[in-house]
Amino acid sequence: MDLLAYWRWDIYRRDLDEGAGFNFNSRQSRLHSAIEPGERLWLVTGKPTEQGTQYIVVACLQVAAKTENPPDYRYGRYRVWADIKNSFYYSAADAPDTAPLLHRLQFVTNQPIQTENIGQALQTMRSLTPNDSTLMRQWAQNLPLEPRAHQIADEYTLEKAFDTDESKVREIITAYHTGVSQTRRDALLRAFPRNRQYVNELHNLYGGRCQLCGFDPLLIYGVRACNAHHIVYLSRGGRDILENMMLLCPNHHDVIHAATAVFDFRQLHYVFSNGRREPVVLNRHLPPQNAFTG
Repeated sequence: MDLLAYWRWDIYRRDLDEGAGFNFNSRQSRLHSAIEPGERLWLVTGKPTEQGTQYIVVACLQVAAKTENPPDYRYGRYRVWADIKNSFYYSAADAPDTAPLLHRLQFVTNQPIQTENIGQALQTMRSLTPNDSTLMRQWAQNLPLEPRAHQIADEYTLEKAFDTDESKVREIITAYHTGVSQTRRDALLRAFPRNRQYVNELHNLYGGRCQLCGFDPLLIYGVRACNAHHIVYLSRGGRDILENMMLLCPNHHDVIHAATAVFDFRQLHYVFSNGRREPVVLNRHLPPQNAFTG
């Protein structure tokens, strides 16, 4: 069933500034246990105004996959990834106040929100009844979309630019990566020399082999052919650190981007949209499974 969660205003704004990720993180295990792929996660935020807090629907994410983050991830252990084609970010500018709608919802627990402090009432995620979900969809039909969520450079193109030269990175970011903040664009440009260093580190760590299948182009063909890949895309807020990168053969690199596969840090698996899971077979730098507790 669909789920309703609260998204802090500052974190929602940061997500847009860093590159709308079309995913959501939480410390609550309900983010995994209370929703399944194909169901919707509705996100509400509290926007500060001169008249007080205004509650707004800012996203509807149709869940495509559930994964776990690295143990030290600042926004929590649990993550859901959205099907971008069937998910929406809504504009918070001149958005209608959603409080009247939220007070109409019954939830599966049959415990409607009875306080004006909706943010506090939604600290625990709430499962929606089928009627609640219908009301949410009807409400969202006329909401304006947030254009910044789609003004993002294609990550595959951006990674290829990082493999080329700094001028190509600048060209891609200037032309296509316009939905993020200027601070984020500047950070990506500064990341170029550091990423080149990380690429070399990965090749040295794995002898140029693919971490998913072990393909060894150096041994077979005498050339370096594997590509560095950002696990959480830089274009959508991924961190510029070695632990957010892995070495992939061209086949795996292409298919991960084409299938929008996502990575589960707990099991060290890639999760594909058709349900297939492929484990990392070579690992010397990602957090081991035993780093997770609980």
